[in-house]
Amino acid sequence: MLYGSEEDEHERPTIHQAFDTMFDNNDGFPFMVGGSTSRITHLHPSTIQIFQLWQVYLNNVNPLLKIGHAPTLQNQIVEAGANLSHIGKPLEALMFSIYLIAISSMMNDGVQTTFGTSKSVLLARYHEASQSALINAGFMRSCDLMTLQAYLLYLLSAGRYMDPRSFFCLIGIAIRVATRIGLHRDGAQFGLSPFETEQRRRLWWQLALLDKRIAEMTGSAITALSSSRADCRLPLNVNDTDLYKHTKEPPISSSCVTEMLFCLTRIELLVAVAPSGARPEPSIVRNMHNSNSDTSVPPSTSAERSKKPSSFHALEDYCAYIETKYLKHCDTKIPIQHFTLMMGRVSLYKLRVVDFICRRIPASEIPDKEREALFLIAVQMIECDDEIYTIESLRGFLWYTHYQAPMPGFIFLISELRHRTTGSLCERAWKAICSNHHNRGMIRKVTSPMHAAFGQAMLKAWNAREQAELKHGKTVEPPELIHLLRRVYSSKGMASQQQTGFTETSEAQLENSSLSMSTAVADVERETASSDMMFDGSMMFPPLDGMGEMDGSRMMEYGETDWSYIMSSEALCGLFDNFTEKQ
Repeated sequence: MLYGSEEDEHERPTIHQAFDTMFDNNDGFPFMVGGSTSRITHLHPSTIQIFQLWQVYLNNVNPLLKIGHAPTLQNQIVEAGANLSHIGKPLEALMFSIYLIAISSMMNDGVQTTFGTSKSVLLARYHEASQSALINAGFMRSCDLMTLQAYLLYLLSAGRYMDPRSFFCLIGIAIRVATRIGLHRDGAQFGLSPFETEQRRRLWWQLALLDKRIAEMTGSAITALSSSRADCRLPLNVNDTDLYKHTKEPPISSSCVTEMLFCLTRIELLVAVAPSGARPEPSIVRNMHNSNSDTSVPPSTSAERSKKPSSFHALEDYCAYIETKYLKHCDTKIPIQHFTLMMGRVSLYKLRVVDFICRRIPASEIPDKEREALFLIAVQMIECDDEIYTIESLRGFLWYTHYQAPMPGFIFLISELRHRTTGSLCERAWKAICSNHHNRGMIRKVTSPMHAAFGQAMLKAWNAREQAELKHGKTVEPPELIHLLRRVYSSKGMASQQQTGFTETSEAQLENSSLSMSTAVADVERETASSDMMFDGSMMFPPLDGMGEMDGSRMMEYGETDWSYIMSSEALCGLFDNFTEKQ
């Protein structure tokens, strides 16, 4: 699956061929090198809309990122809104990036109702304005934290719709700027104020999070954490109200739930993974907490665990630590805490699945009990991710999940379902897979080149189930996803066979087969376009080279691109070859 079968493409990963098909040859670099500054005051929304967008940001984005001190920034925005023609360039860049990510976090109907304009129009407007504002602020030369904050928000908004390979390079700019101004070094050791030190920590770790995630998706082993020799400590577990600009003593990190709950959970999950790969390395967390005295990793206490590999001890201890330190305190009545709980559970399931994959042991060679447990964990991973999309109070946070599709669980289940063909757990797995495809909007893109990476494996798994049921005199109704995949692949197979398998095929036959395939693809897209999904599938970005009309053929689903991370031998040790049973 990692490499194509054509001889001339033997050295080129299939996933990169898929990227090439989805995106044109124009890198669409969003900032003209040497571009001139421009006046953009007229592109600001009205004062009322500025405050509306700020409130959306506070509700949907700030709880997940915490890259700025909200009380201080709010005062600056209120002051700026009173005189838009005299805003400092760093603040103006940050304001436009806030507009952009606020709109990106909303659903179409919410944007139309609140602002009286379609989401696509506002995205295009604020995307262009954000680029201009960043150029005006000299974002690649600036040493201002506010400018770098603006660039990070821009990347989080626009990056979802770029070729991940281009996106990874743009993140590299942010990391270079960050290391140039020393964000990777902890400010406390250089005598910086507690307030500035904390702001620098928060920004560095959010940059590191995004950089690592896109590195995984593109199969890169080079990340901010693997190359910068960073010694930046984790942010303190404190609320914004505990931070004061002119205080000389840092606040005491709280042992209770604070506004930093989600961010700290994500950061801890990040540093528990090898900087240059995806395999869990909880010892990294242990070492880090030795230099951060406010937390500690509980030691192993179970004698029974002594029979397991040492890596298993550390991982189980680490998962228990995350549950005890963060997740058990989450109140599901509070949206951000509910989101923290659900995303945390998905990530812990992911760590366990990835840890097994990286052990390079075929599933057929592990004890049945462990294999059963892993299968259940993979099912729970997808079910938990899917539940996020069905909870109304979490809709404002869904923008964040586009970078976090549960693909290790998908891959593991699809492989195992070729052999686990009956039973209640088998049915539960298929239900979870199909539901998640539906709610994440992936079912609308079964014609995407990305599905060439796993569509056939999914069909083989379903075919195996049908054959197993037939042996027992039973039949199973294929779910919508399987119906759609069969139609697309049968049409593609017909065209491929006529073009390569028969030398005497007429031009008319070739034309008919191509029309048949096009018709099947169009039918699939038409049938799924109107489906009622929690995921707002129309939240797609205009092409970056021109920002013209919304072009559905160039839409990108991060749930699909995540397969490159799974199929990267650098990231997951050649996963597919290592954990499937030998055929």
